Amino acid sequence: MSSFKTGLKESKLKGCVCSDCENKMLPPRLICTKCGSTNLKEHCFEGKGTIKTKTVVHVPLSKFQDLSPYTVGIIELDEGPMITGMVLGDIDKIKIGDRVEAVYMEEGEEVILAFKVV
Repeated sequence: MSSFKTGLKESKLKGCVCSDCENKMLPPRLICTKCGSTNLKEHCFEGKGTIKTKTVVHVPLSKFQDLSPYTVGIIELDEGPMITGMVLGDIDKIKIGDRVEAVYMEEGEEVILAFKVV
């Protein structure tokens, strides 16, 4: 998971791809989720995709209280994997099927992956 967090600090979405079956995974894994191979290599995703489902968070974690209410979506990346992330924007205008791209939000020492509608 550390290469994923390091990637966020570099404004990159780092995962991995299986050299045996070409399965792409995000965040990176030690074993392929499709074929079980350990023959994996790093892969940087473009960060573009589609909202597959979403919900609005009204009771957030304390560090996100200033943003509440906000949308969290499951994003299917154009390259295949799905990832959960905050979707920035007006909660009433964000729709399932919207196209999004990754943005990287600094939160103290951390960088948080979020998405914006494009």
